Amino acid sequence: MSSQGVDYDTLEATTSIEEITEDTILAAEHGDYVLDGSTEELGWLGHFMKKSTRLNEFRISGGDALVSCSGQSVDKFIGDLSKCNHIQKMTFAYTDLAEIIYKLGPAMINDNITQLTVEGCFLGVPEATFLFNTFRDMNSLEELCIDCDDGFEHDLNDVTVAGCIPSLAACKGMRKLKLNFLDLSTNSCAALSAIFPEMAALLELDLRDNLIDDDCVQVLSQGLSEFKQMRSLNLSHNRISDNGLDVLIQGLPASVDTLNLARNDVTLTRQLPLLRFKKLDLCGNTLSLDGPRVIAASLANPECRLKSLSLNQCNIADEGVAILAPSLRKNQRLTRMSLAENNISKEGWSAFSSILCDASSINATHGSNHTLQSLGSYRQVPQDIKMLLELNSDQDKSRVAAKKILQVHRHLDMRPFLGMELDLLPGVVAWLNRFAESRPDLKLSSIFEFVRAMPMKSTDRLMDVVERKKCKLSN
Repeated sequence: MSSQGVDYDTLEATTSIEEITEDTILAAEHGDYVLDGSTEELGWLGHFMKKSTRLNEFRISGGDALVSCSGQSVDKFIGDLSKCNHIQKMTFAYTDLAEIIYKLGPAMINDNITQLTVEGCFLGVPEATFLFNTFRDMNSLEELCIDCDDGFEHDLNDVTVAGCIPSLAACKGMRKLKLNFLDLSTNSCAALSAIFPEMAALLELDLRDNLIDDDCVQVLSQGLSEFKQMRSLNLSHNRISDNGLDVLIQGLPASVDTLNLARNDVTLTRQLPLLRFKKLDLCGNTLSLDGPRVIAASLANPECRLKSLSLNQCNIADEGVAILAPSLRKNQRLTRMSLAENNISKEGWSAFSSILCDASSINATHGSNHTLQSLGSYRQVPQDIKMLLELNSDQDKSRVAAKKILQVHRHLDMRPFLGMELDLLPGVVAWLNRFAESRPDLKLSSIFEFVRAMPMKSTDRLMDVVERKKCKLSN
């Protein structure tokens, strides 16, 4: 009997949940059900989805469970899905949508759906056109991800996608937009730039793994220039060079503080100011010999806002590290600089040692870099550098400085402070009490230096105390 003719309400009253799960639902872990493609199973699942008041996410992942079921059972299931008004997130991953996308359309037009993901699915031109046309009626959509994935074939190209993009203008509340592996180029970027004024709420734009070059960047930046809220732009795995990077630096709105240009054609052969971003990813770009100098100039600038800089696989090596490390001496913002897979030797990593803890004097140690916490290559970084980076993770930078001083200066020279005589001694003792729990010898040696340097003053101060006590007793 097809699910179309089954009265599941009546059956539910006479069937135990154990019988249902034993016969129809093969596996259920963490809320995910593995279907065997049977008509009865699909009918039960749709029945419970329709009645659920807590189901807020629906996902089809892998296989062809719906395709193998009868057309009537699939229609019934999708009808039940359309009645589930609590779903907010819908995902289709690594499945063939060619046969079912048209049936799923009505279920997608739901005022409650705010997130839609199509990942690793085959999309032909008819399916993509239908999907994008559906967006015209999804006014509540806030997050959209269409990712065809590099391992899956599709029939889409720049011209086709450009014709689909105008439908997104209806999604005025869109906050996150991802269009990956779609061969976006000049036409698609022009179409996106044209609808950006209708998407003022956009915060994150992800266009990785496309065919975007410098000319495309010029078109995109023109459309993005008026955004006041946008925070993040991902253009990794494209064809952008130094010219495109320069356009992004100059043309992106001030609100954009995260830029991902990993796996592009950036070389940094000329001076470019990289200091406007908080997070910058240049991984996989083959930098020129002048690249580290360009980066160092931004890191040494007092106005540099960078907190995270990714430079994995950037052809930096020991020579580049020797240039980058000194630029961090006065930098008080950068917490992470990833340098993995750059063929850096132990001697190269050692360039960071004196930057993180300059042992030449107490003042130099105090003025070292107490901000950098990661170099992104935990296995390759020497242990002494790791310890200093971990020490920097403490948010109390005064405590970090004090701990470094106590670690590298086995004897604290009190001579610079002796000019203040014994008035400074209580402060020295208090400082040592706070930071030197593991170094009681420092407290004794510091007091000894004061007393040895001013024996008569110490004796006079002690005699004054004794005389005051005598006077107090006699009174």
